[in-house]
This record gives sequence, structure tokens and C-alpha cells, in this order.
Amino acid sequence: MYRVSMSSTSEGVGNRRYLALAQRLLAAINRGDYRPGERLPAHTEIAAEAGVSRATAREAFLALELIGAIDVRHGDGTFVSLPAASVGGAHGSPLDSPPRELIETRLHLEPIAAGLAAHRIDDDRLALLTRNVDEQAELVAERDQVARFVSLGLQFHTDLAPACGNRLFGDIIDQLVSVGRHPLWELVNQRGLPTVESREEQVRQHRAVLDAIRARDADRARAAMHQHLDELNTSIFDPSHQRPGTSA
Repeated sequence: MYRVSMSSTSEGVGNRRYLALAQRLLAAINRGDYRPGERLPAHTEIAAEAGVSRATAREAFLALELIGAIDVRHGDGTFVSLPAASVGGAHGSPLDSPPRELIETRLHLEPIAAGLAAHRIDDDRLALLTRNVDEQAELVAERDQVARFVSLGLQFHTDLAPACGNRLFGDIIDQLVSVGRHPLWELVNQRGLPTVESREEQVRQHRAVLDAIRARDADRARAAMHQHLDELNTSIFDPSHQRPGTSA
């Protein structure tokens, strides 16, 4: 019997349903439902139990194999590689929260933080953020540096969070953004930045936030951050209407 509850699989939409399925499998591994060395059901069985296509199940298995959570032995089966909690930490996977809820929370909190930062940021923090965006800009054309580019994009948000001047608020945002460093989210973000144009657009969006904060324009900073995260939300949940450069 399949031991992963798929009640929330419907929250993965479009071509991202594989991510919801992979999340549920990771959560099961972290709970200890599947132990290191244990054989998983075939992807065809999981697809039937979860109510998803076989292609979706194959993509979920591939994502888990890429991050080292499972070992696919051709002709023998698929086995758990990682001990419970080694993927997501001692308190479970950071992907236990559905992606829609995570992005929705960031969409409401980070614009507020950007507005506060426009009033409270100091010169050292401005310089740090400027270096971040400048380094991103230098990497847009480097195809072998996409992972570094994505990491810098996440770092922009975590470096900005403390500038709001409220340590608790900043810590909450830091935790939310840091989920993006999980290998599954890194895969999603890298797939969302396949072209030079898409990476240039992300730099433009980050620079718009930074320029508004530097100008001490709280309204513009909130609007720029909201637009950036709203487009991130669209890129994940409605890829057919995605604009370039919206990952992280």
C-alpha cells in the first residue's frame, strides 16, 4: 500500500504536479515511512494510487534521484538513499508546506519588508545588496553559472530581510526564502531561468526593488517587490502566462 497521502497533490498544477508528488514522497521519507535501503513501489503503482499520470510520477522520481534522495537501480527497482530528516532537517522537510502557501506568504510579507527597508536601511546594507545585483548581472550570459545565479537571487532576498529593522519579521522572511535553497526548489528555479533574457529580467526586477529602496520610496519598493513575487507566483502556478525572469 502506498504510504504517501496525496490529498494535497491537487495543489501542484500544470507541469509542476511532479513537484507536489515529490514533496509528498520526501515528507514520507522524513517521517521514516520509507527507510534507507527500502524499496519504493514502482512509479506506475505510485501514479495509480496518487491519481497522476505515469509521466508525472517519472518526473517526481527523477527529481528525487537528482537530489540524491532515492537510488534508481535499473532492473532491480528504486530504493531510499537518505535517512529520515537528512533531506529536510530534523523537523521534517521544508517542502511540507505546499508551494502555493509558501509563495502566497512571501507575497504578503516581503513587500512590507521592502517598504520598511526604504526607511530603515543603512549604507552598508545598501552596498551589500548593490554588490549582489551587480554580480548577478555579470553572470546572466554564463550558462554554466545558473546555479550560482539562482543562489544570488535567493541571497538578495535574505540580505534584504534584516534591512526592515524588525528582527522577528526579518527572521520569518529569511526562513521562508531559505526554503528555496532546498534542491527541489533549486531545480524549479533553474528551470525557470533557461535563457539569458529570463536572467536579465530577474536582475531588472531586483534592481527595481533596490533602486526604490535607495530612493527611500517605500511605496515604489513595495510595488516593485509585489510585482516580482506576483510574477514568481504566476511562473509556478500558471506557466502558460509566465514572463521571463521570475524565479526566486
